[in-house]
Amino acid sequence: MTRSDPELHDVDGGTDIVVRRRYPHPIDRVWRAVTEAEHLATWFPGAPEFELRTGGTVRFAEFAGDPAEFGEVLALDPPRLLRFTWDTDVVTLELSGDDEGTELVLTDRLADRPAAASVATGWESCLELLGSVIVGEAPQEPGPRYARHEELAHRFALGRPVMEETAECWSARFERQLVCPPEVAWELFLGGAAEPEVAHAVPRVGEELRAPQAPEVVLGTVTEVEAPRLIAFDTGAGEPGDKVRFELLEGTGHGARMLLTVRGTDPAERDAALEQWGLGAVEAIAAAALAHVA
Repeated sequence: MTRSDPELHDVDGGTDIVVRRRYPHPIDRVWRAVTEAEHLATWFPGAPEFELRTGGTVRFAEFAGDPAEFGEVLALDPPRLLRFTWDTDVVTLELSGDDEGTELVLTDRLADRPAAASVATGWESCLELLGSVIVGEAPQEPGPRYARHEELAHRFALGRPVMEETAECWSARFERQLVCPPEVAWELFLGGAAEPEVAHAVPRVGEELRAPQAPEVVLGTVTEVEAPRLIAFDTGAGEPGDKVRFELLEGTGHGARMLLTVRGTDPAERDAALEQWGLGAVEAIAAAALAHVA
């Protein structure tokens, strides 16, 4: 099997994750492995069963007590093309064969761009399993691959914020998938990306939030707190920006989803705020999360 790195393409209506693999096997053999239920159950998440016609139903198996899900076959051209819906995603499998084997191009169009590294890492693992399925070998589960997740998160620039600016104010919203559970990420935030195993004191509304590594620095005054998921504060004197909000939500595949939004009215403070809360907090927590699970 020939491998290449996943690609990310922003397109109208979503984000495409493209993974290419070349298998030294005839196209008909690969087609059976990507369309027949007995093979799909061993490598494709959700063990889909396809009604192989345009407009046909796709049934994804029950999982962890959740009911079965259903998608739709959008396009079919055996043995070269299968496109279908899966929840909010659109997945396309394209096959092209020659005398040396078959190239498979898997494209997953996402509505959730911050999930791109999790999705790409997951598809890489699945296509490793597919390689074994094609030759009739028992697949070996590759595991969570946390380091690869973070490598792709950086490759795809997923730490880049979404900016909004008006004449009166600006805001930067960082949304980052992590490889640790929310409880660990919470302690990393309160501890300044250090000591995730320590339960740090949580300031109450109206109290000061101080910099973990420099307690003489007042980051701000807490305006809202719901430990271990949410803390918001008005920034202190000398800190860039006016308001910061940190949230932890359920994520995709690997761990918690971290949201950090900083807002301000002074354009001169914007770059300093992006540096402090982007590299200084968001990416520092992501790196510490990887070190914690490694």
